[in-house]
Amino acid sequence: MKKVAIVVQRCHESVVGGSEALAWQYANLLKDSYEVDVLTTTAVDAAYWSNALPEGLEVRDGINVQRFRVDIGYSPYRTELFNRMIEDFGRLGAGSHNGPDGGMKHIPWSIALQEEFVRRIGPYSESLVMFLRENWSRYRSIIFVTYLYPTAYFGINEVPRGRALLAPTLHDEEPAYLSIYKHAARRAHSMIWLTEAEQRLGHDLWGQLSGQVVAMAIESAPRGPEQRDYPYLLYCGRIDPNKGCTDLFNYFMRFKEQNPSPLRLVLTGTADIPVPDHPEIAFEGFVTAEEKFSLMAGAVLYVMPSGKESFSIVTLEAMAQGTPVLVSSRSNVLTDHVKMSGGGRIYHDYESFATRLSEMLPDEPARQRMGEVGRRYVVSRFTPERVRQSLMNAVESSPEPEEAVPTAAFPEKIPKSNRAAASKRKSQSEAEKLPNAPPLPLPQGWLEDDLRALVSSVLVEDAPPDEMKGYVESDFKRFVYTLGLVPERTGMSVLELGANPYFMTVLLSKFRDTKLQLANFFGGPEAEGSQKVFINQSGEVVTFPFKQFNVEHDIFPYDDDSFDVVLFCEIIEHLQSDPVHALVEIRRVLKPRGILVLTTPNVGRLDNVRKVIAGENIYDPYSGYGPYGRHNREYTPQDLVSLLSANGFNVRTLFTADVNAERSSSRVSIETVAPLVRHRQPDLGQYIFCQSSIQKAARKQPAVRPDWLYRSMHKESEGGS
Repeated sequence: MKKVAIVVQRCHESVVGGSEALAWQYANLLKDSYEVDVLTTTAVDAAYWSNALPEGLEVRDGINVQRFRVDIGYSPYRTELFNRMIEDFGRLGAGSHNGPDGGMKHIPWSIALQEEFVRRIGPYSESLVMFLRENWSRYRSIIFVTYLYPTAYFGINEVPRGRALLAPTLHDEEPAYLSIYKHAARRAHSMIWLTEAEQRLGHDLWGQLSGQVVAMAIESAPRGPEQRDYPYLLYCGRIDPNKGCTDLFNYFMRFKEQNPSPLRLVLTGTADIPVPDHPEIAFEGFVTAEEKFSLMAGAVLYVMPSGKESFSIVTLEAMAQGTPVLVSSRSNVLTDHVKMSGGGRIYHDYESFATRLSEMLPDEPARQRMGEVGRRYVVSRFTPERVRQSLMNAVESSPEPEEAVPTAAFPEKIPKSNRAAASKRKSQSEAEKLPNAPPLPLPQGWLEDDLRALVSSVLVEDAPPDEMKGYVESDFKRFVYTLGLVPERTGMSVLELGANPYFMTVLLSKFRDTKLQLANFFGGPEAEGSQKVFINQSGEVVTFPFKQFNVEHDIFPYDDDSFDVVLFCEIIEHLQSDPVHALVEIRRVLKPRGILVLTTPNVGRLDNVRKVIAGENIYDPYSGYGPYGRHNREYTPQDLVSLLSANGFNVRTLFTADVNAERSSSRVSIETVAPLVRHRQPDLGQYIFCQSSIQKAARKQPAVRPDWLYRSMHKESEGGS
């Protein structure tokens, strides 16, 4: 059987993203006619691209998923480059992105700077690039999904033109105006477009390109509508300013103030920005596909405020459920869908948003007609059979390449014969860059030195001052990274487990609007207690009450659905026998849209790597504070993703970071280790920082104690495994 490869930046059940969904759908549509390999990375989180999944082969649904390690994930330089790009783009006068001669304005960066930008976007995987360089001849065609990421740009440069297909998922954004993307698109044999509007934009940006509109299949089976006692607008997906969500919130709240009614705004998906604390805005977090379709079927309108869409799967899914849509005019793709189908209306500012709502909400017959024609549009155009045939035509259109050696896209690129030497120089020059240090998420208006002074002034009654001072000196940055994972929302109920010595408690009290409850465990019989804390910088003396219980054995003394956020920081590594009990209890006391913030030392940190190579011991010493005073089991990022996912949590953000200067006693230098671990750079940080939400049906799941974590369990403690 002939083979086809699909290259995409990430691929996992927990990943929700349009390009990832497209890649997986194409793999399933092709697998009956070809042997399909999905070539991807070990990353899950798109913010940091940390190595969270195991490297190697997984066979899922008859598809080979081959994962490669990420060498460059998060980089502070990425933000600097993005800001510089936006400034340079703005200087071009790029409102419509057209110059005075009517031609498109491209960002005047050198090829080297453009390639550095692409590499720093992440996830860059040298082993994935090498695999394509050495194995492209095994495949009839190689489909690269999404133009933006290094998996596509550097991968397509390793493949002969006749074998490469590019599905760019293009929309009008600054990076698309870099000239290297134009060259990469023209290097592909043909393009796979999702819509005619995307194709038009591609021709405007990159010139006339061969290819066809293949689109994407949309699930169109009708579902029973969600029954609610109020009418609602619905939005599904990533809640992000780039998706127009800030405008949507402002428009909706302004409309409700001017037009009182039972109407509500319901949102599902992942929140990258705080959702307003408004009685008529309901954020329901991650929901299953069936729950999403039922919500769509029950909505009076589906709203899509984004101006950056290449297809908009969720908009078409809502139309397939017979729901009219209200879309932003900033997206040509969305306006095309509405104009071609008649299945909704278009707005461009608040006034038109309010006008369209006022027209559509009371006119049920008109909404029903729009829903019917919108459904017909989707059902007639976006069927699996139609998309599969178009996709196979694209695959079979690729000619056999004339040469067996890929040619370079640019003459400035390093010749193949010199790549080994260049790689060696690169690894040596990057030795000092190995430690991870993402920017600190400092509270607005605060400098690092001022915040450090505040935290350093905290003293707990009866605590040794030198010990407290040493703790802050080594872990101050850990407290700030942790604070950055706690949402900035009004009136949140927050539980901080293991609150003593109260550094995080003070930060939460000062920089978050919370109803804070604390828990500790000192081993005594008392169910409650309190401790006096001195904040010497401000002269405050605060008495913090707390509950006392053992998180790995006791039932937490809180009701179900009590907290918006639970902090479980620097605790899991101390537990002796059953961390899953703690996770299941956290799951119980969190509200349905609640967030778990978990931090823990990274057993795979650079210092431990050096010690292992030197033959030194990495286990934690015994503690004068007893068994709970030492680290009984440390974790890798992959461990946490696996353990949390198995027990009903969706990992939303996961990264590692160094928080203090290297103090290793190892005889092995960083320079010696650098060539061996350069591919692991994103997961070498001293600590793991993780933010998770609860899967909607999580509480119905039994506790899962995986074999890789438990050698055995006492009968009374056993759960599902």
